[in-house]
Amino acid sequence: MTPHVLIMEDHYIVASSVADLTNSVLPGAEIRKAATFPKGLDLLKTGPPVDLIILDMQLPGGDSYGMVGTLREVQPGVRILIFTASEEPKHALHFFSAGANGFLSKTALPEQVGVAIRTVMDDKKYMTEQVHQLVVESFFKKIAPAKVFDNDVLSPREEDVLALLLEGKQSTQIAQDLNMKISTVSTHKTRIFEKMRVTNVIELFRKLKPED
Repeated sequence: MTPHVLIMEDHYIVASSVADLTNSVLPGAEIRKAATFPKGLDLLKTGPPVDLIILDMQLPGGDSYGMVGTLREVQPGVRILIFTASEEPKHALHFFSAGANGFLSKTALPEQVGVAIRTVMDDKKYMTEQVHQLVVESFFKKIAPAKVFDNDVLSPREEDVLALLLEGKQSTQIAQDLNMKISTVSTHKTRIFEKMRVTNVIELFRKLKPED
């Protein structure tokens, strides 16, 4: 079966190089490219099912960690490999929490890119040793006693919704700002309220922004 790959990268040379590397790992792969997130989303909606998305974290038109969830709303089982020039420790955990299958720096050697693609295509997680250590540390941090309303118990998408709630925005505005369905916003709000042990936005605001 011919693998279908979607490369979402706005730099032409980088996208072409990744396409060549992908062809060397997956001979005969059907590869499409998108230089913006909306274009990639359109290709995902209108084209044949995709086996792998190689996604630039800073793709124009995207919303960082939220891109993973948006792509999965279209094709839930698609494998997503984040390919970025940003520092790994700062973003890797958030992307894995959002559901990414792998995280790779653009400074990686071609051999590493090949390993990452093979690993993700085998339905395994790919991460560098540095990121693996962060995952281990994060795990032990989370099983240690912590306040229920600690921000780090929220998913990246819930943090996005929380930030907009604290700005006083309504669900319809949040849905527009984050490019998600109103029903999805409502689900995130419910989970936030449960984790924060509040019943409404006013209580949430008071808990996170207490008066001096």
